[in-house]
Amino acid sequence: MDHFLQDARYALRVLRKSPGFALAAILALALGIGANSAVFSVVNGVLLRPMPFAEPERLVRLFGNFHGMGLERISVSVLEYRDYREVTRTLESVAAYIQTDMTLTGQDVPERLRAVASSASLLSTLGVVPMMGRTFSEEEETQGRNRVVLLTHRLWRGRFGASPEILGKTLTLDGEPFTVVGVLPSGFEYPAQTDLYVPFAPTPDMVDPGARGRRFLNVVARVKPGVFVEAAQRDMDRVAALFAETHPERYPQRVGWAISVVSMEEQTVGGVRSTLWVLLAAVGCVLLIACTNVANLLLARAAARGREISIRAALGAGRGRLVTQFLTESLVLSLAGGALGLLLAMWGMDALLALVGDGLPRAAEVRLDGRVVLFTGTLSVLTGLLFGLAPALQASRADLHGAMREGARGTGGRASGRMRSVLVVSQVALALVLLVGAGLFLRSFLALQGEDAGFEPRGVLTARVSLPQERYGEPSKRAAVMQEFLTRVRSVPGVESAGLASLLPLTGRSDWSFDVEGRVQDPSDPPRPAVEYRAVSSGYHKALRIPLLRGRMLEDSDGFDAPHAVVFSEAAARITFPGEEAVGKRIRLRGQGPDAPWATVVGVVKDTKEWGLDQPARPVAYFSLTQRNPMGAYLVVRTRQGAGALLASLQAELRVVDRNLPLYDVAPMEAVVDGSVSQRRFSMLLLGLFAGVAVVLASLGIYGVIAYTVTQRTRELGIRMALGARQADVLGLMVGQGMRMTLLGVGLGLVLALGLGRLLSALLFGVKAHDPVTFAGVAVLLAGVALVASWLPARRAAKVDPALTLRSE
Repeated sequence: MDHFLQDARYALRVLRKSPGFALAAILALALGIGANSAVFSVVNGVLLRPMPFAEPERLVRLFGNFHGMGLERISVSVLEYRDYREVTRTLESVAAYIQTDMTLTGQDVPERLRAVASSASLLSTLGVVPMMGRTFSEEEETQGRNRVVLLTHRLWRGRFGASPEILGKTLTLDGEPFTVVGVLPSGFEYPAQTDLYVPFAPTPDMVDPGARGRRFLNVVARVKPGVFVEAAQRDMDRVAALFAETHPERYPQRVGWAISVVSMEEQTVGGVRSTLWVLLAAVGCVLLIACTNVANLLLARAAARGREISIRAALGAGRGRLVTQFLTESLVLSLAGGALGLLLAMWGMDALLALVGDGLPRAAEVRLDGRVVLFTGTLSVLTGLLFGLAPALQASRADLHGAMREGARGTGGRASGRMRSVLVVSQVALALVLLVGAGLFLRSFLALQGEDAGFEPRGVLTARVSLPQERYGEPSKRAAVMQEFLTRVRSVPGVESAGLASLLPLTGRSDWSFDVEGRVQDPSDPPRPAVEYRAVSSGYHKALRIPLLRGRMLEDSDGFDAPHAVVFSEAAARITFPGEEAVGKRIRLRGQGPDAPWATVVGVVKDTKEWGLDQPARPVAYFSLTQRNPMGAYLVVRTRQGAGALLASLQAELRVVDRNLPLYDVAPMEAVVDGSVSQRRFSMLLLGLFAGVAVVLASLGIYGVIAYTVTQRTRELGIRMALGARQADVLGLMVGQGMRMTLLGVGLGLVLALGLGRLLSALLFGVKAHDPVTFAGVAVLLAGVALVASWLPARRAAKVDPALTLRSE
C-alpha cells in the first residue's frame, strides 16, 4: 500500500508538469466512461433491476391467440378469466385489470386521471402491500359495492399533499363518490403512469354466456413455487384444449386457438432488450477507441521519457517497479476520467430519457444508483489497466546505453512505433463498425419516415374526451352529447374539419371478427383474418385526409336511429370480398348477440398504418361512432391556426356541453406519429452520436501518430530534402503512412461489420444488414477523414528547412 501511495504521489507530480497531456487524456476517458455509465444506467434500470414486485420471476402474463386469424397475444374475456382461476394447476393466483380514465371533480378544474379497474387479487398477485390502509375485498368486485379507491404514492403526494388523513375521504370520480381505502407504496405504478385503482365489477352482460368473445381484460398470474414458465405453458395448453372441447363453437380447430404464457419481464422489456444491448456494445467501442488514443499518448510520452526511465533503471529500479509506476499513472488518469465521466453520466442519463420520451418501458426506474457507481468505478480501473499495460511494458524495456545516446531525440524505437500503428488500425476498425451501424440505422429510419401512413398528420390536433358511465349510461345520451360537442368544434374559427374516433392510428389495436350476410363459413375453409375495429364520426376521414376510393364516407345522417353503416379500408374489402364489390354488402360483428344489427358497407377508403409505420397496413372496418356509442373518443381537428389558441377554444366548447368533462392527452398528430418511432429514433441518434465521437477520436489518433512521426523523423526528412526530395515526395511519404494504417483499419472494420450485420438485421427496416451503399459510403467517408488527418501534419513535414534541420542536429 505504501508503494502504491508513493507511486500515486509521484504520478500526480509528473502529470502536473504536463497539464496539456493530462487534460487531453482525462477528457477522452471521461467522454468514454461517462457515455458507458449513462447507457448502463438505462440498461440497469430497464433490464437488470428486478421489477418492483415480490419474486418477480414468478409473474407471468396470459394471452389468448387465434393463430389462424392472425390474432396474437389478445386480451381475455371475463368468462375466460374466471375459467383460468378455476381449472389451472400451475398458477398460484390469477388477477385481471383494465386500464381506463376517470375524471376527478369537486375542484376548480376537472382533472382526468389514469385509472386501473382491477380484481381484488391484483395486488396480492403482484406481491404489493399498501403503505397505508388496505386493499380491495372480493365483495367489492360487485356493482354498487365498488365505490372504493386506492391512490398511488405519486398522486397522494402531488395532488393531496401527502396528507395522512386521506384515508376515509370521499373523492368524486366520474360524478360518483369513492372512498379512499389505501395508499400504495412509493415506486409502484402498474401499469406505468397509473394514478389510482378501483375494483373491477363486471356488469351482467359481461358474464352472459354469449359474452365469451368480449375480450378486453389484461390478465397477470403468479406461478406456484418451483414452477417455470415452460411448465405453466404446458398447463395452459391443456386449458386451451379444454376450452376447445367444451365450447367448440367459440374455439373451432380452424381458428388456431391457443393460450400464451409470457414472463412479466419479457412482456415489459422484451421489445427493447436487443436495442439496449446493441447500444451498450456501441458505447463500449467508443471507450475502446478512447483507450487506444490515451495509450498512443502514453506511448509517445514514454518515448520522450526514455532518458528518465533509463536513469531510474540504472539506479536500481527493476522492470516490475517501472511497470507498476506507469500503471499507477494510468490508474490516476482513469480514475480522474471516471469521476468526471460520472458527472457527465448524470447529465447524459437525463438527456437519454428526454430523447426516448415515453417509448422506453420502466423509464421511471432509471437512476444513478450504487450499481451504476460501482460499474463506473470498476470500468475506470479496468480502463486504466487496459490502456496503461502496453505502454508500461513498452516503456519499461530500458536500454541504458541507447537511451543515453538517443535521449536528446527521445526516440521510442521501432517497437513503440509498431504499437502505435496497431492501435490506430484498431481505432479505425472500431470506428468503421460504429459508422456502419449508424448508417444502417439512419437509412432504416429514413425509410420508415418515408413510409406512406395513409393519412396526413400535418395540421391536425388530437385530444381525448371520456364520458362517465354513471351519467352517460344510455347510448342515446352518449350519442347526443358527442354530436353536440363535434358540432360546436366545427364552428370554431380556424377549424377546417373535425371528427371523432374510438382509436387513433398508431396508438393501439382493437381486433374483431364478423359474419357476412348470406355467407356460411365452411369448417374446412381457412378462417378469415380479423379486422381492426374503429368507431368514427363523420369528418374523421376528411380531417386526416384519408382518400375515399369508392362509395361514400360516413355522414351525420348515419345517426343513432338510422340503418347501421360501415366503411371498409382497401385491405378489409380485399380479404372479405375477394373479386367482388364490397359496397352494398352487409356484415355483423361477432360476440354482440343474435339481435346485433347488420351494417351496410357504404364506402371503401385507402389503407392506413394502424400498428406502426414498420408494420403492413391492417384491414380496418370503420363503424359509425354515433351508432356504436363508445364511452370516450379521440378528437381530430384539422386547423389553420396554432394549437395553443385552438385548444382554449375547444376546452371552452366542451365546458358548454358539460362543465365536468375535461379535454386531455392533447397532442398534434405529428407528435403521435413521432412517438410511434421514438425507439428507432433513439437508437439512430445515439448510435450516430457514438459513431461521430469514434470518428473524431480515430482521426485524432491518426493525426497524433503522423505528427509524432514527423517530430521523430525531422532529421531524416531534412536529409531527404537536402539530397533532392521534393515537398510532394515528403508529403506523399507521410500521407501514405497514415493511409496505409487507415486502409488496414477499414479492411478489418468491414470484416467485423459483415460479421455483426446479422445481429442488427432484426432491428432494421427497409434496408439489408449488408447494404453495399452504406458499407461503401462509410468506407469512403472514413478514408476521407483519415486523409485530412494525415495531410495536416504531413504538410508541416513538407515545409521542413533542410539547412536548419541539419544545423540543429
